[in-house]
Amino acid sequence: MTSYKIIQAPNLSEFPNLQHGFTTKELGKDFDRIAVELKILTSQIYSLKQIHSNKVVYLDHNMDLAQIPEADALVTDRKDVVIGVKTADCVPLLVYDDKKEVIAAIHAGYKGMLAGIIQKAVRMMIDSLGCNLQNMYFALGPCISVKHYEVGMELIEQFKQIFGKRFAYEKSFRSKPHLDLKKTAQMILEDLGMDPLHFIDIAACTYEQNNLFNSYRRDANGHRQFNFIGMIS
Repeated sequence: MTSYKIIQAPNLSEFPNLQHGFTTKELGKDFDRIAVELKILTSQIYSLKQIHSNKVVYLDHNMDLAQIPEADALVTDRKDVVIGVKTADCVPLLVYDDKKEVIAAIHAGYKGMLAGIIQKAVRMMIDSLGCNLQNMYFALGPCISVKHYEVGMELIEQFKQIFGKRFAYEKSFRSKPHLDLKKTAQMILEDLGMDPLHFIDIAACTYEQNNLFNSYRRDANGHRQFNFIGMIS
C-alpha cells in the first residue's frame, strides 16, 4: 500500500495480518479517508488525546471505542481496531509482537522521551501481555531530523540527567545544539534489548520534506500525520 498517501515499513509489511502505515499530508489525520484506504469503518480507528506524557492505555475488549483517553501510547491485542497516534515532528513508533499478536502505537516527542513513554509502552507489552523483545518488530516513522531540530542547551542537560551518554545530539550546527530524536529513540530500544534486525527507520524528515509531511516547527499549525497499526484482515 506504499503510496504518496501512506508509507509502509518493510519489516511490518511482511505480516499479512497487519494493516499499518504512516500517512502523508495527503491524508493527514482524516479518519474517514484513511478508513476508505484501509477498507474498514471509521469507527474502527482508535486514537488518543495526546498530552506529551508517559501515559500508556491498554485497549482491552471491554473498552468503549467512543472513549478518547489522555495518553501518548496505545497497546492492544484486539483484532477489530486500528490504533494510531498523530504526529507532525515527534517520533511515531509502531510495534508488533508476531508470536503474541500484540501491537502498540507510540507518540514520543522530547517530553515523552524524557518521561519514559517508549520504555513504559514496551514494558506493558512484556509485563502485562507476555510479549518478548526478541519477537517484537519496531518501525520508526517520519519525524523531524537532527539537522532541523535546534534546541537549547538546557534541554540537552535534561537528557543528560535522564540518559547519561545514551542519547544523541549534534553540536556542529550553528551556535545551538540539535537533538536527534530518531537516534535517541533507537538507543532507548537498544537499551531495552530489542533485536536490531527487527528495527526499521523510515528515514523521512517532516520538516525538510514539505511536499509530503506536515511539520509543526515549520508551519506552526494543527495539521498532523496519522501513524497506525491494526490486525484487521
